[in-house]
Amino acid sequence: MPNTTQNHIPTIVYVEDNAGDAVLLEEALRERGHACQLVVIDHGNKAKHYFQMKETARDLPPPHCILLDSLLPAVTGGELLRFLRGSEVYDDTPVYIFSAEREYAQLIAANVLSKESFITKAADWDGLLQLADLLMCSATAKEDQTPANPTDSNPEVHAEGVLRRHDTKEQRLRAQAGPQST
Repeated sequence: MPNTTQNHIPTIVYVEDNAGDAVLLEEALRERGHACQLVVIDHGNKAKHYFQMKETARDLPPPHCILLDSLLPAVTGGELLRFLRGSEVYDDTPVYIFSAEREYAQLIAANVLSKESFITKAADWDGLLQLADLLMCSATAKEDQTPANPTDSNPEVHAEGVLRRHDTKEQRLRAQAGPQST
């Protein structure tokens, strides 16, 4: 059970310029009973400044988990991801991103991050609840300094179900169609 006392509430940063999406995630976290601090940053430049400040403030720990939208004003989610993965301060911080096919291919080819960082944006309430659970599970693993997965050293908990990002458009279509299409 995660330690969620007042001094140990995980921080999740969500960089999203759509206020409605941010409110929905906050509601999903609340409905699931997850005790966390959700910091919403609505602009790429603001997010980069926030992450830079956290990087230099050695007495303030980085967030426990980060979720990025790739389509942001000024500084994109991919650019933020490159910054985060280039900083030792964020080495063990789980980072997830919703991204377009082209950006996904570029970031994977550049070996900037693992495939586990890419997730599919939830299209319904059940998906948002799964997202809330995934983010909290990753944040809790970091807070407790336990491996997110027994099979690899990535800090991200592996997404499953509707959140799992597949490598190709065909794989995504098969997953959406369900088991009867195999």
